[in-house]
Parts: sequence; structure tokens; C-alpha cells
Amino acid sequence: MPEDPLARTVPFMTDHSTSMRTWRLRAAAAGGLCLAAMVIAGIALGDRVPPLDTWIVGHLYSRPETAPATVATVISGAGTIVGLVLLLAAAAALLRRWRAGSARLLPRHGVLLVACLATVALQAAFRRPGPPVTSQDWTYPSGHVTVLAALAFTAFVISLELTAAWRATVLAASVTTLAAVSASRVTLGEHYLVDVVAALFATVGAGLLAVAALNLRPRHRVPG
Repeated sequence: MPEDPLARTVPFMTDHSTSMRTWRLRAAAAGGLCLAAMVIAGIALGDRVPPLDTWIVGHLYSRPETAPATVATVISGAGTIVGLVLLLAAAAALLRRWRAGSARLLPRHGVLLVACLATVALQAAFRRPGPPVTSQDWTYPSGHVTVLAALAFTAFVISLELTAAWRATVLAASVTTLAAVSASRVTLGEHYLVDVVAALFATVGAGLLAVAALNLRPRHRVPG
């Protein structure tokens, strides 16, 4: 008697469904932990300044109209542009490669971007003041770093549908730009180090939760 093809298909579909559910649960759990860590740290700190941040303000602050401040200002402004270019380039590559299939996915990536950007609203919840050298208000988490991290995270999620070269390029560019912009915001006295770290945790946390909710696990990853 010939084997029923359905007998082989059903176990495969069951395994795939279980794997998908497990992946989404892990992404959601990781995202929840990132957000929880950021919120708990903010509540625990209150208006207190960590010793490391006090040292940074005292020793690494770049005063206005100095060469380091000029360089940091340029980096701070250029970082968002780099993040936007990464996102648009990854989206364009996905459209070229997958056409109709990618067109159905990109609206979900748009929702992911909005979810990541929304974490900047947490500034109003904590109302934590920034370094006294610039007297900024509501700096936890950093708005600049949140915007850049949202662009970079979304670009990386899109790149997971592309080639390994794309993934490596987006990841390397994102990490480098985030590190440079974070350092620039701290040296300019616009934010404490804890503010930029909080922005990264909040954005990645919200992003992972959105990825799980939107089921954005890579579907068409291309080798090479």
C-alpha cells in the first residue's frame, strides 16, 4: 500500500507550529526582561546619579565651542541619518528580492518601528533630570539614542530576510553608529550614561515584544 503523503505532512506542520510558538515566546520573554530591567533601574535610581556618571561628567564633558564638542555634535546629528539610510536600504533590498511577498511584510516592519519609537514616551513617566552642565529635563531614556536604536533594530529585523552579507553589514553599522552616538550624547552633557543604556534596553525590549506579536520570524532567509 503506498504511503499517504498526508502522514508525512502533518508531523512536519506540527513541528513547525511548535517551533514558531517557542520562538515567539522566547522573543517575548527576552523583550519583557529588557523592558523590566529598564523600568526597575529607573525606579531604583529616582533622581540619584550613579558614581560612574558623576565621574564622566567631571572628567569627560566636552565644553561648547571646543573641538571635541564640535565632533560630538556632528556625530550626534549624523547618527540618525545613518540609521535612516540603513533602514531604507534594507527595505529596498527586501522589495527587490521578494517583491509581492515582501510588500506584505513591510507594513509589519512599519508597526515594529513605531513600537520601538514609542518607548521615548517613557521620559514622561520618569521625568528624570539630566546632567547639570546642560540642565536637560526628562532624559531617561535618551531620545536621540531611542530614535537611532529604533531605526537600527528595524533595519536589522528586515535584514534577517536577506543575505548573510546584508545581516553582517547592518549589524556592524548599527552597533558602530549606536556606540558613537551614545558616546557623543554623554560627552556633550546631554545625557548620563545610564540614559543611553536605558534607551537601548527599552527599544530592544519593545522591539522584541513587537517581533513576537507581529510574527516577524525570518521566512525567506537567503544564504551567502
